[in-house]
Amino acid sequence: MRLSLFPTRLHALTDEELMQRVANRDDDKAFDELYHRHAQRLVGFMFRQMWRDEQLAADLTQDAFMRIWSYRERWRDGSEFLPWLYSIAYNLCKNEYRHQDHQTEYERYLSSTYDEKQDADAEIRIDNESFDRALQDVLNDLPPDARTLFSLRFEEEMTVPQIAVVLGVPQGTVKSRLHTLTNFLKNKIKRYECRIYNL
Repeated sequence: MRLSLFPTRLHALTDEELMQRVANRDDDKAFDELYHRHAQRLVGFMFRQMWRDEQLAADLTQDAFMRIWSYRERWRDGSEFLPWLYSIAYNLCKNEYRHQDHQTEYERYLSSTYDEKQDADAEIRIDNESFDRALQDVLNDLPPDARTLFSLRFEEEMTVPQIAVVLGVPQGTVKSRLHTLTNFLKNKIKRYECRIYNL
């Protein structure tokens, strides 16, 4: 084995370059670097999806990264790592939701107002602590898919194309669902002053 005089510093590589090393060379050091970059953030995402259960969030995060390693040969050059990671995380969440009953006001609102032709997409920016608390109360009552959508867009700050990859739906569907979700949230917390930004 020939050693390079100038070994590559893993922290200088992109996620995608690291994943290429994992996929092509079974590089466990590159995998460790990916884990250290994203595990804490993913725990936060899982915590918000899994009813604020810290242990479950930690366990599912471990499961997600174990699947990254197990599925490493499925990695395709040119893909984005973060949406792939969150796609795996989302599927783990859906497994946990499978036996849950989430019939809520939001679902009724969704069925009565869903319209893919609407083009006035908007997002809510939280302005103060009281608004934050009110918003969190509403989010806690959302069905899992709606809570995941909110988290990906507004907390993980993913783009519409990235969310479409994670959820496995067309970008137009993501936009329509975001529009419906944000309108629902605005109606629920309209007594608070907030700023609206176009997506």
